[in-house]
Formats: sequence, C-alpha cells, structure tokens
Amino acid sequence: MKYLLHAHYTAGGIVQAIKGLYSLQDALQEAGVKVGRNKKALCLWHSDRSPSMHVYRDKVHCFACGRGGDAIDVYAAANGMETKDAVQALAARFGFQSGAPPSVRRRWAMQQHQARKERQQAHDIEAAYYGLCSLLHGLRQSMADTLPEPAALDDEEARAQAGKIAAVITDVEAVLDELGSEEEERKRQALYLAHERGLIG
Repeated sequence: MKYLLHAHYTAGGIVQAIKGLYSLQDALQEAGVKVGRNKKALCLWHSDRSPSMHVYRDKVHCFACGRGGDAIDVYAAANGMETKDAVQALAARFGFQSGAPPSVRRRWAMQQHQARKERQQAHDIEAAYYGLCSLLHGLRQSMADTLPEPAALDDEEARAQAGKIAAVITDVEAVLDELGSEEEERKRQALYLAHERGLIG
C-alpha cells in the first residue's frame, strides 16, 4: 500500500496524541467527503468519477490509485499538504507545539468527543428512519394479507390480528413523523421511543 507514513516525522508521541483528538470521521467530514452506505467515497488522491476509496474504521484505501492512509493523511490530501506539514498544522491546532496547558487539550478533546457523538446520533437517526420505513411497508403488506377482502372482517381472529398490526402501524407512523422533524430534540426523543417500544433493535 502506498500510504503516506508519518511516524518518523515526529517525536514524543505527537502523532498518537493528534489521533486521540482527531478521528478519521473528523477528517472526512472536514474535507467534505461523502461516504456512501457501502462505505465508499470519491478518492482524495485522484480524479474519481465513481467512488473507489473504501472507508474503514481508522483508514481509507483507494483500490483505483492505491493511495490511502489515516486521519492525518486525509487532512493532508484535502489541504494539498505533505503529511509532515499536516502533522505540524494539526499539532498547532491542538496546542501541542505552542505549549498549551492540559486544560486546552482537554477542551479540544471534549469538543471532538461531542462532535463524534452528534455524528453518531445523526447516523443512528437516519438508520432508524429508513429501517422504520421498511418496517411500515412490511406491516401494510401484512395488513393486506390479513384482511384481503371485506369478507375477512367477519373472521374474529383476522380482525384481532389486524387490530394489532394497525396499532403497530400507528406507532411507526408517529415515530417517523418525529424523526422527520427539523428539531433535533424531537428526533432524539423519537429515537429513544422507537427503542423503548421495540420498533428497532
């Protein structure tokens, strides 16, 4: 792999300290990289018409050009830098070169942690929304199968089953309405409600 290695550019664990505050997800988001549900994105190292850069937990790799790397390499590529310059820039951002006190680094760490938490929550909300849309489709199909024609209403067992399905449909539709809200707090509450009612795993 033609990764841009940077361990020898620094000493004292600065690279590891940066990675502790700056994740791959941070770098991709900052670079404006859109990662598809198949964990692929347009490559940062070459003109890419079809997503060929695979995104893993802590690194990326393009199977078209062979380039890739970690969060620092992504930052370097997005900003047209050599990796050693990216290390210096990020070290300055987080106060490692300026002798910033631990309180400053802790504040940065908290901010990065909060940003990651918000991104994860947004991902969970999106996943829940599409999952519930699929569930709703299945429930409506089940309702049609349970009561295929008006005569089925005379079947007490079918009516009882249809009533249960209808109740779940009502719950799912209500949660979907909230997940589609513009208000983040309503989305969070809807996600909690979906878990509490067993609508999603």
